Amino acid sequence: MKTIYRAADILEAHIVCGMLNAEGIEAEVAGFYQQGAVGQLAPQDFARVMLIDERDEERAERLIADYEQRDPDPPGQREQSSEEGAPDVEESSRLAWWLVIAALVVLVVSWGMS
Repeated sequence: MKTIYRAADILEAHIVCGMLNAEGIEAEVAGFYQQGAVGQLAPQDFARVMLIDERDEERAERLIADYEQRDPDPPGQREQSSEEGAPDVEESSRLAWWLVIAALVVLVVSWGMS
């Protein structure tokens, strides 16, 4: 087994490992219990993706390179979501407060009637 990828944390290691497995490349995550034992203050070298068959190394490296170059939030996607009329955070917060106030008024009125 050979280390093919050193991840920032266990979650990212599982993402990369799952991506490789989906492409038919056998890999597994190493370091899962080590990070749990020392917590978030651990040095960043615990989470690793191990390649089972070294014959898949070249293809795995290409897939990982593609993964690392991806933009997590492409600009076109950001513009598209704002054009679709996604609710504003302030607007949602204001609506939530009105709902809380209305619920309290109903509660107080029903409590006073009993």
